[in-house]
Amino acid sequence: MRYFVAWTPVVIVLGTAVLLSSAYLALIALMIVAVVALPALAFAIVAVPYLLSRSLSRRLREHAATRTPRALSTGHQGTGAR
Repeated sequence: MRYFVAWTPVVIVLGTAVLLSSAYLALIALMIVAVVALPALAFAIVAVPYLLSRSLSRRLREHAATRTPRALSTGHQGTGAR
């Protein structure tokens, strides 16, 4: 299995070179890449602002939950002696 894994990059590079050496096959490969890349780009444009806003709201909510409320002050410090 390790022998196959070692040769995988070579097969990918040579296979790509052979595929792109033919103009028609290169055009088909370009169209496949475009069909895959355009929806991925559209998804990223929509998903990134949505995920950032969720992360920010979650962080603000957690920050507000960890703050301890302060005790109400009566304005009287007292001397401690009775």
